[in-house]
Amino acid sequence: MNKEVKHLISKYFNEDRIPPAYAAFFGDISQLLDARQASASRLTSVADAALETVRRQLKDSLNVFGSSQDMDEYGRDAPSLIRLARRLKKECADRIFRQQKLLREMKHLKTIQSLASAGSWELPVINDELQMPGYWSDELFAVLGVRPGTVHPTSQVYKNYVHPDDRSYLAAAVGKAIKETGRYDIEYRMWRGEDPQQERTVREIGELVKDGATGKSTSLIGVTFDISDIRNTERALFKANVELRKLFDVMEDVFFSVNMEQEKLLQISPSCVQLYGYSVEAFFSTPDLWFTVIHHDDKKAVLESNKRLNKGESNQVEYRIRHKNGEVRWVEMRITPTLGHDGQLVRIDGIVTDVTKRREAELALANSELKFRSLLENSNDAITVTSEELRFLFVTQSLSRMIGYAAEEITGTSVFDFVHPDDHVTVNGLVNAMEKEPETPVHFEIRFRVKDDGWIWCEGSVTNHLNGDIVRGYIGNFRDVTYKIRYRKALEASNNRLKKTNNELDRFVYSVSHDLRAPLASVLGLLEYTMSETENEDVLQDLGMMKMSIEKLDRFILDILDYSRNARLEIKVQAVDFHQLLADIKDNLKFLHSRRSAVRFDINIQENGTFGSDAGRISILLNNLVSNAVRYADPEKADPFVEVNIAAGPEGADITVRDNGIGIAKEYHGRIFDMFFRVSEKSNGSGLGLYLAKETVDKLKGRITLASAPGTGTTFNIFLPSLFK
Repeated sequence: MNKEVKHLISKYFNEDRIPPAYAAFFGDISQLLDARQASASRLTSVADAALETVRRQLKDSLNVFGSSQDMDEYGRDAPSLIRLARRLKKECADRIFRQQKLLREMKHLKTIQSLASAGSWELPVINDELQMPGYWSDELFAVLGVRPGTVHPTSQVYKNYVHPDDRSYLAAAVGKAIKETGRYDIEYRMWRGEDPQQERTVREIGELVKDGATGKSTSLIGVTFDISDIRNTERALFKANVELRKLFDVMEDVFFSVNMEQEKLLQISPSCVQLYGYSVEAFFSTPDLWFTVIHHDDKKAVLESNKRLNKGESNQVEYRIRHKNGEVRWVEMRITPTLGHDGQLVRIDGIVTDVTKRREAELALANSELKFRSLLENSNDAITVTSEELRFLFVTQSLSRMIGYAAEEITGTSVFDFVHPDDHVTVNGLVNAMEKEPETPVHFEIRFRVKDDGWIWCEGSVTNHLNGDIVRGYIGNFRDVTYKIRYRKALEASNNRLKKTNNELDRFVYSVSHDLRAPLASVLGLLEYTMSETENEDVLQDLGMMKMSIEKLDRFILDILDYSRNARLEIKVQAVDFHQLLADIKDNLKFLHSRRSAVRFDINIQENGTFGSDAGRISILLNNLVSNAVRYADPEKADPFVEVNIAAGPEGADITVRDNGIGIAKEYHGRIFDMFFRVSEKSNGSGLGLYLAKETVDKLKGRITLASAPGTGTTFNIFLPSLFK
């Protein structure tokens, strides 16, 4: 067989399953093509009858492709028949190529319908009436919840899956499209699998197809989308917005947003009526009202503070306002700015809180502190002597000034007459302690009665001198520490609240960051699938930029997770295997490494005994430092490298991470460990890496130093003490 024909068969057919008619036909073509190798004398020897027979076969074959109209332009000799055979070969190849292209397009369409939960359909239309049967795609069967082929694709069968309350609505839309509009786009409910418990919402788009010659309707084609998840999400979002709006309306604090480009108030919460005395409408109609109500003495300070907004820095300031009723109030204003691409201030969002009570309390507390300090400066500690029966034998005037009773009123009375009832148990405990260890001071904190039926906290010590040579009794030395005790208790309460808040915030950050990674992974998967399905360079470039941005966001979320874990989890002390740690880090950085010029990674580890610490935190520390070194390698260097040197033992570990990258200018050294600090806005990091490294070192009770210069490289020196006890 001719090699060209044989190649055509092997490319487009299964050689073992070619129909006999095709095999004979390809044999004839092969003989004709082989004839071009023969000599001219042999070609002329072919009988005219045989040539005519071959010519008819070629014509019949070309008729299949609808391209035999110009057969008369070809002669009846052998060379002409060879040209016809070549033409037939090309027609076969083109027909097979088009069929395979159509199959690929149908496969892609089916995949798209499956991903979009959309099914296509077509129903015949005769005399403006739907006919049966029609066509349903496999995806439409899936939307309906039935297996393909188990039901007939008719409009009557489809009606059984439509919610009874929506059937007339669908029928009216279809009828109007057939008779008037030619198209419809509606949403309705359906019962998946005819099960009322599986109610779904679908969107259906149908379009009428007409015969181009007669203008009569021939069929109705369309697509049905399952949009239940979209509508459920929209309802949930609407509900959340309603709840947020309710919260916005009932909050005592005043929320506001301003378009700084147009100097236009965008929104302000209704609580402005309680705080300022002016309505929402008043603030919209008078843009400068917020500044007008500021106390005259505080306006300058507010304006100076707001200058930070133009730099993109959040602002917090406390000042006085004058309520509409004339009352002066203290408020705290916190503003977050938004800068445009050109660095100009485009929007501010803020909250104003009434802090009048707090400021008054602070003022009262300050006055109380001033009085207490004055008392301490002009008074000595109270000194008392009591008998074995706990009656006052002697008191100084300082006690009189302290509790308001004259010394004569106190002397001879019982200690319990002046000690708070809740502290009587404490007094008895002091007596028992002094009996066990005479002449040893015993510390106490108890409350003493003051003359106006109040109580003060006193702190001091008492010593058993009942067997003394000069003074026989219990000698007490104490001072008024009312403010100290109250402050300490308030501080303890504040610390407990702060710890609870921090723990809740850490859990929140960890939960949100973790939940964000799942949709990011899905988006990356779709991007990679899309990139694999196109060869358009512009599209690939755009998708690549999107992929890089998503990966950057994913790294930022990972940094947040590391920060949350570092702040939330207790230190887990164990033997640290630096060889395994660095092997894991080197393996994890392969992806980052592959997108940059080759960076040499040198490791030198000396272990002289067991070093104990938190291996997980050390892994985070080294991973951040090494990944930064790779990320900011100098592309101009002939041999970029990262070098890690570790000397570890029972006393601690000295770690050095050195590179010859682009380096860091000296003016940034003082801020390089700040949260979210980046040397340049062009830096592709999150600004959390070095901050997390410093936090990790502090958590492990170590220290970290930096040496760096532009063009030379960067060196981090770290010491971590061994935490094995």
